[in-house]
Amino acid sequence: MLERDQAVGLRNGRGHRGDDLRRLNTAAVMKHVFHHPGTFRSEIAAQLGLSAASVTNITSVLINDNLLEALPSPVGGQGRPRVPLQVDHRSSAVLGIHLGPRTTGVVLMGLDGKERAAVLVPHAGMGPGESIDLVVAAAENLVDTYAGTCTILGTGIATGGIVDREAGIIVDNPSAGWQNVRVMDLLRGRLPSPVILDNNARAAAQSELLYGNGRRTDDFVLMVITADIGSVMVDSGRIRSGFSQTAGQIAHLRVSDEPRECPCGRTGCLAVMASDDAVTRTAIEHGLPARNIDEVLALASAGGAAAIEILEQRNRYVGRAASSLLDIHDPELLVVAGTPAETPAFFGSLIAEVGKYAHAGHGAAGRVVLSSDHVFSLSLFAGATLVDALLADPLGVLGFGEGEGSLS
Repeated sequence: MLERDQAVGLRNGRGHRGDDLRRLNTAAVMKHVFHHPGTFRSEIAAQLGLSAASVTNITSVLINDNLLEALPSPVGGQGRPRVPLQVDHRSSAVLGIHLGPRTTGVVLMGLDGKERAAVLVPHAGMGPGESIDLVVAAAENLVDTYAGTCTILGTGIATGGIVDREAGIIVDNPSAGWQNVRVMDLLRGRLPSPVILDNNARAAAQSELLYGNGRRTDDFVLMVITADIGSVMVDSGRIRSGFSQTAGQIAHLRVSDEPRECPCGRTGCLAVMASDDAVTRTAIEHGLPARNIDEVLALASAGGAAAIEILEQRNRYVGRAASSLLDIHDPELLVVAGTPAETPAFFGSLIAEVGKYAHAGHGAAGRVVLSSDHVFSLSLFAGATLVDALLADPLGVLGFGEGEGSLS
């Protein structure tokens, strides 16, 4: 299985030393070009301590496999023209799937983290098997319709709750009512391989590292506030999953004295005060014509005072939880993803609450930032897990066995 901190990446067992070295060097070159687009082969060789011949051979393989592309040479200069390189965002792509409790987003994503095509798949009230059948059909149609000659390198899937990435199992997704769902068994051979399953928060953190606030710092805590709630700590670029892969379960932090009961048996938990479902329920209790979070957001966008207050109150609850995370972990940044990021107009209420509750006060509040506000953000986050695996071991992804649909 792929260990997140392993350098070798997607492989079973170990090969010859030369093969391992080749894979490590290929990964180093791929990562370097990903983070430094427009770099030259000579620069890669000098900065990575590799020979010019090795870099030429590695980049040739990556170009032939549509992972890198050569850009036009700069005009002018003497001697042999130098050719800048960048990741090939046009010829290769990945599938990103956010397996939601009632609606799943499927996105075709370039290696630049940008959406090429996407679709929403409703499956409210369905079991995991029926839901996944619909998602697979939608993914197949998306690829057939929009991929063209593009190479699909694999599939990243993210969902809420507790996920055992190593075993490919959704251990517990309370919002969907799914427990011990062997997702990889249900998907085997049905989606582009390799397939990675992770939880929303870890996928979001991976996306931040590759495309977002992680480019500013590799020391941050990320909160995901949607129908599901979770968090993850990133320390020196490493995503901490925890001993039993359950780190970051913040849904049952107590953020209110209100007697609103939570399924955990306590009251005032973040899950029942600040999730998308909690916001919708509060709106209905106030007599608003809203059946889901999108309709609450629409009412607020139209200037509805009651809807605005409900969202601001939700953000205050999130701010209280964020204060605890800032006090405990003391990260350089705390990143908030999910619905609050889609409603930045109300972000001030979250910041004010952090300033009120965090030990460092307004100093801590200044370290809180928003993540992407894209409607398919969670699906793009899921795709980032596959891009990370590609960067860790390009040859392992390219040479993965046909039709396995699993990392094992």
